Amino acid sequence: MFKAADHGGVERGTVLLGGVGDPLTPGWAAPNTAAADGGGERLAADDEEVRRRFPKIPSMPVAEVVAMEILRTLGGPPMPRGWGEALPSAGKSGVGPGPTLVNFTYQEDRKLAKIQNVFGIIRGSQEPDRYIILGNHRDAWTFGAVDPNSGTAALLDVARRYGSLLRSGWRPRRTIILCSWDAEEFGMNLGRLSSKAVVYLNVDCAVQGDGFFASATPQLDKLIVEVTKQIQDPDFEARTVYESWIVNNGGISKIERLSRADSDFSAFLHLAGVPSVDFYYGDVFPGYHTVFDSYKWMIEHGDPSFHRHVAIAEIWGLLGLRLADDLVLPFDYPSYSAQLHEHATALSALLDGGGSVLVQPINSSIDELTAAIREAVEESKKLQEVDTTEDFAALRRHAFNDRLMLAERGFLEAEGLKGRPCFRHLLYSPPEDSESKLSFFPGIADAISQARKHSGEEEQLGIQHEIWRVARAIQRAAAALRGELI
Repeated sequence: MFKAADHGGVERGTVLLGGVGDPLTPGWAAPNTAAADGGGERLAADDEEVRRRFPKIPSMPVAEVVAMEILRTLGGPPMPRGWGEALPSAGKSGVGPGPTLVNFTYQEDRKLAKIQNVFGIIRGSQEPDRYIILGNHRDAWTFGAVDPNSGTAALLDVARRYGSLLRSGWRPRRTIILCSWDAEEFGMNLGRLSSKAVVYLNVDCAVQGDGFFASATPQLDKLIVEVTKQIQDPDFEARTVYESWIVNNGGISKIERLSRADSDFSAFLHLAGVPSVDFYYGDVFPGYHTVFDSYKWMIEHGDPSFHRHVAIAEIWGLLGLRLADDLVLPFDYPSYSAQLHEHATALSALLDGGGSVLVQPINSSIDELTAAIREAVEESKKLQEVDTTEDFAALRRHAFNDRLMLAERGFLEAEGLKGRPCFRHLLYSPPEDSESKLSFFPGIADAISQARKHSGEEEQLGIQHEIWRVARAIQRAAAALRGELI
């Protein structure tokens, strides 16, 4: 429901249920041609797995003024309290039946369409098979000045700046890939990128208001802070982005986690376990997916001088340079350890009095990961001190960087979350219940939600099973950091 000042906006969006990517090719890249013509596998449109990805009841978004007109004329029981909070002007409206009749016409246009993803590749000079990926989707629901064209403009600016560096003789150590994605909701497939991806840096809505916001996997926290300290704030000449960021957040650089699936990072993190970042200016955009997302809004309200666009491009580009050129990847795993301790404490508090459920397996596995991280920190210091021209040292650094890269993959579970195989990350996938009190450990969150609906021994065992799954995932990450067999 749209909450613009005139209450007249209609928010577009997808009704695709569960997972990411083309529903005809769940879990693999869509082919360019049909299987009969030598292409890849594609499910039929009437396949059961495809049909359950779409709601069976047609729906259509309407403006708040239209909703109010309908609700005011309905009798029957009062609307649920949650509806009233979202629609305060609805008063004591009912939810039907009648006497109002609404004429709803549904017309379906079912067709297959080909999408075009565009890649710009800067081949690495020393580790060409390791990819630093910067991505933004370019398709829009309406005019798309914010979503996604502000991000597309920033991506093009990053490409221009990298081009200038290339002309001056620079070559990155690792390969940089600039990705312009088509069909955001349906196009979230990885193809061949995931196995060699070091990190994915996502910008969707680069500018949708004021104030800097970032979400990331924890090993990237320190790098984001370092980079934002180097960029001038677009709104306050005497400050850096970092300085304004901590002022706006009560003295801390608040970085959220990516336990949501609303942009192109989802496939990289939730499906493939690639460390990821998503950042932007502006917390809430009231014109999201409406016709108010226009160039007029941007030049009058969002970023009249386009200085915020420049700041995002500078942050994005510098993050890419650090990750592509640092001898040892600038991943700070102590941040991960600290974050997991916080998660375990919050889970223990939530399960207080949870009967036979034990959180100790997670605590023990975090201790194991913390020990592996301490060893990795010491090894990193040594590898940055050795002669950079020594061949053996280069091989050691390459192997160590691979361990830093692969640790995030340890948090994946091959079969995915229960009933949701496209979400494999056991720490940061979206929970099935949008009102869950846990924004992490999604499998545990799902099991807790089920236990609240059906309290019994089986449900308690379900929670314990998910706790063990998380514990084993953390142990796998520790083994990857140590270079041990997983």
